[in-house]
Amino acid sequence: MDVQTSAIRPTHVLVDLGAIRRNLQLVREAAVGRAVCGMVKANAYGHGLVPVGRALAEANVDFLAVALVEEGMRLRQAGLNLPILVVGGALDDGFVQLVAHNLTPVLFRKEHLRVLAEAAGGNSVAFHLKIDTGMARLGISADAVPDFLEALTRHPQLRLEGVLTHFANADLADHEFNARQLALLEQAHDALKKGGQQPRWVHIANSAAVLSFPEAHQALVRPGLMLYGLDPMHARTSTALAPAMRWVTSPVQVKTVPKGARVSYGGRWVATRESRIATLPIGYADGYRRALGNKAQVLIRGLRAPIIGTVCMDLCMIDVTDIAGAAVGDEVVLMGRQGTDEISAYDLARWGDTIPYEIICGVGARVPRQYIGGAR
Repeated sequence: MDVQTSAIRPTHVLVDLGAIRRNLQLVREAAVGRAVCGMVKANAYGHGLVPVGRALAEANVDFLAVALVEEGMRLRQAGLNLPILVVGGALDDGFVQLVAHNLTPVLFRKEHLRVLAEAAGGNSVAFHLKIDTGMARLGISADAVPDFLEALTRHPQLRLEGVLTHFANADLADHEFNARQLALLEQAHDALKKGGQQPRWVHIANSAAVLSFPEAHQALVRPGLMLYGLDPMHARTSTALAPAMRWVTSPVQVKTVPKGARVSYGGRWVATRESRIATLPIGYADGYRRALGNKAQVLIRGLRAPIIGTVCMDLCMIDVTDIAGAAVGDEVVLMGRQGTDEISAYDLARWGDTIPYEIICGVGARVPRQYIGGAR
């Protein structure tokens, strides 16, 4: 096992890099013949930027994509040499770092052309152009493409390598809006071709579109969540996806409290009988959300135990009254499988009134990641 950081307290995340590579193969089977850009932004959705980036590179992914210039720099400093797309673009001195580290920026404002050209100097630099097709977040409109191309003529060292947009509703199966966004991307692509540009990479398909919208499979697909074994449709469109993250801890104390005892801040859980309470060294500072108090469950000795009371910054409590022999040192699964049962990211998202993305991305930096399956 390749252990990135040793755990002193008994709380850690186990990341299966082999599962991530198998999920990549499912992407390739769903989008046959398309190049694949693996999304590793946000610390690879909580799984670890550099180890996941290396695993995907070993599996011959075509691109990696990050949100921040700093993330791309980390990958370069780790020795990864494949194309890296910075989907969040850059500001100010970030363009200098983009060029210095051979990162491919996504431009979403006409003004970016001048700044990128200044950073490039006399060197040829490739970029991708973001089209806003209905997300109203980043990008130029399809109607603004001719104006953008006119500005591009003043910077011959810049090469328009790709054009992209982002689905707003692909995970909602909003076919009408999805089709409208795809049509606007095609309109922008046509305008680029009329302006003499032939971008090699056209891309819109995220994980939801990879799984359920084959019409959106352009030259490049950009899976994120499904690489980590989760289905953004929340319906397990592909039952073969393998969750890559397992989050575990162990009790640091087990005590008996009398009937009527109140547990944790605010006394939001009251014992209705004499009860055995186990304290876990995990809290909201680790990304185990405060909203999970009195809602979530964990696995211990193959059985479910409820989180009781308010989740604290560093600790939380579970009721193990009905779990015979539960003791300090037992494995407790916060997310993942134990025996025949599983606590999934979907479960945690439902209990925490959020989405699986936020659960896995939210696992804190102070939770050590340990890696298995690190070599093919």
